[in-house]
Amino acid sequence: MTKRLIASAVAALALVAAGCGGSDNSPSASPTDEWADGFCTAITTWTDSIHSVTEQFTDLSSFSQDGLEEAANDVKGATEDLGDDLQGLGAPDTESGQAVKDSIDELTSTLESEVATIEETAQGVSGLTAIPGAITSITSSLTAMGTAFSSTFQALEDADAEGELQTALEDSPACASISS
Repeated sequence: MTKRLIASAVAALALVAAGCGGSDNSPSASPTDEWADGFCTAITTWTDSIHSVTEQFTDLSSFSQDGLEEAANDVKGATEDLGDDLQGLGAPDTESGQAVKDSIDELTSTLESEVATIEETAQGVSGLTAIPGAITSITSSLTAMGTAFSSTFQALEDADAEGELQTALEDSPACASISS
């Protein structure tokens, strides 16, 4: 049951990330296209890392305090990398660029907060009987991360009045790999 909860949370994150995905049209050339490629590449890398972490728990023997702490550290590292990648992109070169950057800054902050909760939870496990409760808490944090992604994608869509960013995301080869 716990494995399914974790897998469901990660699957939800992947589906949310797929919201940016598109077609294999012409290669990127504009700064907006490059931004979209970087954005989707960062999301894909992070999602792959989170999938890798949750796969550690397909074997019930992985449910240990050390296993949870290792997974928490892996989630932290992947999320820090995602934050660095997204911050490195800056604002896209669109009319709504600053609003997009503000939404991504908010996403990064939310992800960091949830990672801190995951770390605290994993470090607070003091025996096998505490693991199910820890898994529930970690799953809640992963779900909150998925909700934050969903909210960010909605904010990006709402801010993109001219449709420039949406077009770049739909045309990005990096985004196509997310939706496939």
